[in-house]
Amino acid sequence: MAPKKRPTASGAKSASTHGGATASFTGLRVGVTVVIDAGGGTLKVGIAEDGVGSTRVLANAGAKTKGGGHGAAATLFGAEIDEARDVNGMTMRRPVDRGYVVNWELEREVLAHAFRHALGVDPSGCDLVVTEPPFALPSVMEKLDETVFEYFKFRRVCVATPAALVKRYADFVDEKKRGAKDLSVLSRSGIVLDCGFSFAHATTILDGKQVVKGIRRLNLGGKTLTNYLKELVSFRQWNMMDESVVIEDVKEKACYVADDALVELEKCKERRGGVVRREYVLPDGIHVLRGYVREEEAEKKENDDSDEDDDDEDDDDFGARGPKKRKKKVPIPKKPKVVKADEPDHQVLTLVNERFMVPETLFNPSDIGAQQCGVCELVAQAVDNEDMEEAHQALCLLDVIVTGGCTKFANFMERFERDLRPLLSETFGLRVRRVSDPIKAALLGGMHLASDREFFESNSITREEYAAKKADIREAYQNFEYQSTITGRLIEYAAEPQTVDDKALEKQCAALTPTLERLVIPAAQ
Repeated sequence: MAPKKRPTASGAKSASTHGGATASFTGLRVGVTVVIDAGGGTLKVGIAEDGVGSTRVLANAGAKTKGGGHGAAATLFGAEIDEARDVNGMTMRRPVDRGYVVNWELEREVLAHAFRHALGVDPSGCDLVVTEPPFALPSVMEKLDETVFEYFKFRRVCVATPAALVKRYADFVDEKKRGAKDLSVLSRSGIVLDCGFSFAHATTILDGKQVVKGIRRLNLGGKTLTNYLKELVSFRQWNMMDESVVIEDVKEKACYVADDALVELEKCKERRGGVVRREYVLPDGIHVLRGYVREEEAEKKENDDSDEDDDDEDDDDFGARGPKKRKKKVPIPKKPKVVKADEPDHQVLTLVNERFMVPETLFNPSDIGAQQCGVCELVAQAVDNEDMEEAHQALCLLDVIVTGGCTKFANFMERFERDLRPLLSETFGLRVRRVSDPIKAALLGGMHLASDREFFESNSITREEYAAKKADIREAYQNFEYQSTITGRLIEYAAEPQTVDDKALEKQCAALTPTLERLVIPAAQ
């Protein structure tokens, strides 16, 4: 007996299949290029021909709501999760674990819902640009090929790492992009730090290609920070271990990166947590549908209850007549708190040192017992490898690109650049920038790649080519030949520049040479 299909909350047929059957997208749009950036926490999708306006950021998960008084339990996908009225007790099933897809049936359901409801496209008549994390196992790469070619039946597919697409976006699309004559753009070199949901990656790119030995991974990301925050608040206040969605929102709205964690801890010792203290109003599903950080009310001035002498006019005999009689203080009874009918008594979560100690683990993972380096050391290790000369290292450090949801913490960039500088040689220049949209940078880079049809077609494979060379492609995966053109994996993130201004290039290179060498080398010659 065939297993029953699980209906979705929207009433549409499930995209999951058994025995090789495929989902149906009859009557939807065809002839476009779909771009997908499948992260561990969110699924970013868009249509290249429609531009930025078509991009959507959806949860890469299936969410199950509680039953009870508001109706029966339901399974939600995509935008339905964001539109859910009650997020209390919502459980998330994620197809991605530690950065790699482990539940392909669930991932297909999420993608099918996105194609049908968010984009309105029929995959069998579309092209595709999709991201894949670096160092994916052969089995993961094979499953991805099966999903896009055999299940969704895309016409043509190009697979790229997020770092390659972020670099393309930063060079050609971003508002903060370097000039077309900039040395890092002409040399197609740089370092991409991607702090995402599952992990952080530092990827070195030289001459348009990723340096294999220049890729470093930190097994710590947004999911780890959320779990850490859950443990802290559950130990000190409310039990929030089952409220991942709520705590994720708390982390995004209330946490920040401290310049110096020890200094911030001293501030927390002040009365009631001092300036660090914040209150997060928890959602109740009735009056508060989404939690928020309550604005601090002006503290009322209180009378000083210390032992300070009230009598400023001391006697000349310095108290020889004995101590003066003090007036007894009459305690003022506290007024009972009156809750107005239109202002319900909200349940709040008080945050003090949790606000900065949680993001601090990105810089010091040892705080939670992880025997790994922080994000600054990660970049320094990525550029310092045996396959790169010092000149190459200096070239890559001229364009350190920061992206990912964890980099949106307040003060992250200032702390990152300040801590990274001492780890590098003083002869190396350093330029750090965060892309304008750290969440959708890879997606927008993929849309820019798809708009260059000649480049896209030369770095992708068709469904017919995949069917004819399926055995060769799988053999290449088993031999770890990822940079083979037959696999449809992107090798260079952009084409080599056709025209180069030699004089401008020499001027930029001369500026990179340390001052001492500029003075000594000509004299020696």
